[in-house]
Amino acid sequence: MICWEPAKFHFSYPAKTRYFAVNFTSMHEEIALLETPVMTAEEYLNAEARASEKHEYNNGNLTDIAGGDILHNLIKGEIFSLLKQIIEANRLPFWVLDSDMKTWFPALDKFVYPDVTIISKPPQFYVAPGGKVRRDAIVSPVLIVEVLWEETRDYDKGNKFDGYCTLPTFREYLLVEPEKTWAKTIFLEDPANGLQRVKIHTDLADRVHLHSIGCDLALADIYRVLEELQR
Repeated sequence: MICWEPAKFHFSYPAKTRYFAVNFTSMHEEIALLETPVMTAEEYLNAEARASEKHEYNNGNLTDIAGGDILHNLIKGEIFSLLKQIIEANRLPFWVLDSDMKTWFPALDKFVYPDVTIISKPPQFYVAPGGKVRRDAIVSPVLIVEVLWEETRDYDKGNKFDGYCTLPTFREYLLVEPEKTWAKTIFLEDPANGLQRVKIHTDLADRVHLHSIGCDLALADIYRVLEELQR
């Protein structure tokens, strides 16, 4: 038996810029025929502002961003709130941005969506070739937080981190597992010489020191929301 699935169209993007996919399923095998025309960064940003789903941009090509589950979103939201409270309470010269803000890698011509971003004031935005300043993409992260999950764990630990390291302002990476007590910090102590300070925390009583902004996060505060979810 041959089962036909509807073609997938992303109507929020111009017809030439996304992809056309047809899925055929026969004997449990799926064949996908894809065409991915190249688009410019400016076309991507304009279309992304109107899109119903998020996409990463990589040198003219797009990748759908998979959505996380409730644990991923709860932990991400908790970290955002805690960092915002700490920075505001201590009057630190930073802003905390959520996962709606894009980060651009100029060296790679790539736009990504970090889970949580901390930037110094004032922000540095992406500037289009024509000189237009885009306030929907920054180029100056100091600290990036990624909450790991099955679909993106290897990417967040590998190529995405490598991309962040191409940015001169980037100093620290915080990776957090949502389903168990685990947090890893990578502090770029001397980026020019490749010197990094790495620490992994697995004890709920631990406090994670963030060198780049001079403050601590208590793991118990990050994971408290999971206890509430399990009640």
